[in-house]
Amino acid sequence: MKKISLNSFEEKPKSTGEEYQLDPTEEYIINFEEEIPFQSAIMSSFQIMGPPPALKNYHAWLYKNNFSYEMPNPTNEVVAPFYGVAPLWKTEYSQGIVVKAEDDDDYYIVMECSSKNKGYKHTKVILTMGGCM
Repeated sequence: MKKISLNSFEEKPKSTGEEYQLDPTEEYIINFEEEIPFQSAIMSSFQIMGPPPALKNYHAWLYKNNFSYEMPNPTNEVVAPFYGVAPLWKTEYSQGIVVKAEDDDDYYIVMECSSKNKGYKHTKVILTMGGCM
């Protein structure tokens, strides 16, 4: 498992033409408490500037997997098999990966935006701030 900090400005996109920084086949862990301030700022920017187009990819994934996009409720049971194996989705606008909390057995869905998202290039957003159920 590799501990990461989302939206670290030290990381740069891979120069091999790959659009994303995170590798969906890597088992990432995060310290959720340390992520809250930056993630809250991102959510505030959604309200001010509007959400990135990539959010539609998440809504499509929710719909395809019979979850509500109005009250998202993905479960650990559904996302755990993707942890360190494959993305939940991958499009030209975003990819959805599963990360695990450092201090417990909860999983989170993280959307990584591509450079096609004006104002949100390479932003990594925790979409399940309360964790998966």
